[in-house]
Amino acid sequence: MEIIEKDELVIKSNNSKVTAAILILAVIAVIGIWYTVKKANTVPPVVPAASTVTLMQIKNDSKDSVLVYVTLGTTWGCLQNVLLVPYVTDTVPGQRGLQGTFILAPGDSTISWAPDTLGYNGVISFNHAPDNCPAPSYTNGLNQFEFIINNSFQPGSPQETVDISCVHGVNCVIRVKLETESSWNAGPSFPSIQGFANTMDKNQIGTPGIYPYGCDTCTASKSPPSCIPLPQPAQKNKICNVQRDAILSGGTVYVIYLAKEEPLK
Repeated sequence: MEIIEKDELVIKSNNSKVTAAILILAVIAVIGIWYTVKKANTVPPVVPAASTVTLMQIKNDSKDSVLVYVTLGTTWGCLQNVLLVPYVTDTVPGQRGLQGTFILAPGDSTISWAPDTLGYNGVISFNHAPDNCPAPSYTNGLNQFEFIINNSFQPGSPQETVDISCVHGVNCVIRVKLETESSWNAGPSFPSIQGFANTMDKNQIGTPGIYPYGCDTCTASKSPPSCIPLPQPAQKNKICNVQRDAILSGGTVYVIYLAKEEPLK
């Protein structure tokens, strides 16, 4: 039988303690790295302080009060609680806090606003929630203003983008006014755009910033709702989005409600 001297026993005991301590530290390090990665993937980014926030204002230039729907997107890093929009007064049940409404009186407007530390992405519609097909009271379908602003945190070369979608029809006239220092464009054919508007005609061919009826990819009808008859006239060039580099944010985007289709009684 091997005889282990006392000093040798102490050394082996100390080596075991050192090994255990190293293992414990390694486990703690792994947990720390996991937590850091998890936190980075779940906490929304802060809009860089050097970037000026782009504001949005909604205005009613018609002679009647209008019910305004604000529907937020689920884009990571963008606002996803509609009650944080200061002028929204009610949420729509079943929409997970992403859709809210408020009434805007004739000639009235909201404050110019956007989240301080988040991007802002969603849809503005008037007198009806966004819908893919004509509503019973609006048989000509429904149009909407679409936007994403203050999104410079996104990877690659993100762009602030706005448009009016008439893909599902038209129930009102919307005008967009862009009061910003840096210019917006709709591609090479329209290098500088200060505003645009739809008409009550569903086929908005040739107008920058407008998606025509049934044309979900601007220049074609790829996957439109089944309630839309095909084919439909499409834009010849990709001019449906009006955009600028997100790093150039600042100024105000005005969304102006001008007129409506009278709903069926």
